[in-house]
Amino acid sequence: MLTEFIGLEAINNNLEKFNFDAIGVYDKKLEKFKKVLSEDETEEDLILAFNEWADRMLTSNPANFKTYSIQLYELPEGAKKLKGTISFTFALQAAPANNTGKTDKPTNYITPKELELALENQRLEFENSRLLQQIEELETDNEEAEDEKSISGVMNEAIMNKLPQLIDLVISGFSKPKPQVAGISGATDVNAIIEEFKTINPEIEQDLQRLLNLAKNNPSLFKMLITQLRSM
Repeated sequence: MLTEFIGLEAINNNLEKFNFDAIGVYDKKLEKFKKVLSEDETEEDLILAFNEWADRMLTSNPANFKTYSIQLYELPEGAKKLKGTISFTFALQAAPANNTGKTDKPTNYITPKELELALENQRLEFENSRLLQQIEELETDNEEAEDEKSISGVMNEAIMNKLPQLIDLVISGFSKPKPQVAGISGATDVNAIIEEFKTINPEIEQDLQRLLNLAKNNPSLFKMLITQLRSM
């Protein structure tokens, strides 16, 4: 129930605005006080009687923060029964902040909105950390790729320089004798080239065997490969 007036001063100021022949105080439907104007009394006497009742209530219970209602009455001329006119709610004193009936929030209470923002901030921090880690990994991979590319370039250049001569020497081993390639003489040079290849490609002998099989089984593809290789 909403409390319209709190404290005797506020209640008395409001009562002085009205004309009435009786006053009653109720706790919900229970009548707690009632005073009817007699022939030799005035409205001030009714207000005084109400204040005496209020003082007794506070004396008996200093922690009285209840909300009551006041009903004012008039007695029309010639009538035998009081007629209710004005009513309002009041409390004899203001309730302390910790006695409002509401559950106090703990000092570390977090509102749903604050919780949502905290979780979102935590998610963004995690995403940022993960992206930084991915960037570091990419930079490391790029550095390693550059190193591998550099090594691979040197290896490819060495292979490209020697491979045409080696192929010619290999072919000469199973085909008709052909003129020797300039700078290459006999099996010694073939062995030397193969040994040099092994430092770059340990599986050069198996690769040469595959190349030999290709030359035997698919000469046209082999010739196309040699043509492309020599044009590089």
